[in-house]
Amino acid sequence: MINKFGKFATRAGEVFCGLGFAGLFIVFVIQIFFRYVLNDPLSWTQEIAGVLYVWIVCVGSATIVKEREHVSFDLVYESVGSHKRRFLALLGTGFILIVLLLSLYGNYDYIAFTARQKTPTLRLPMTVVFSAFGVFMVLLIVNSAIRIFRLMRSDWDREP
Repeated sequence: MINKFGKFATRAGEVFCGLGFAGLFIVFVIQIFFRYVLNDPLSWTQEIAGVLYVWIVCVGSATIVKEREHVSFDLVYESVGSHKRRFLALLGTGFILIVLLLSLYGNYDYIAFTARQKTPTLRLPMTVVFSAFGVFMVLLIVNSAIRIFRLMRSDWDREP
C-alpha cells in the first residue's frame, strides 16, 4: 500500500513538473519573441516564470528526488555498520519530521498572512507563490513518515 502511494506521488510529481516545465518553456518563448522580435517586452511573463519555477522546485524536490539522491554529508553514516546506519537514518529522519511538524503552523500562518499582498504585475495573491512551500512541507512530512515506517521494517536496507 505504501509503495503504491509512493509510486503514485512520484508519478504525480513527474506529471506536475513536466507540465510546469512545458508552461515555463512556453512563457520563455513568448517572452523572447516579444522582447527581441517585436521589441515590446511583456511584464507578466517574468512573474509567471518565477511562480512556475518555485512550484516546480518545491514539488519536484519533495516527490521526484529520493532521499538518497539529495546532497548530504554522509561521512559518518558510511563509516559505521548496518545497525548504526539504521539508527542514524531513524534519528535524522525523525528529527526532520519533528522540525517540520513544529514549523507547519508557522508556515501556514505566514502563507495566510501573504494573502494581503499581491504580485506586482498580475495582482495575484502572494499565497499563489508561498503555498508552494506549504505543499513542500506537507509532502516532506508524508515522505518522512513513510521513510520511518520503512526503516522500522526488517528489509529496511532495501529502502528506495
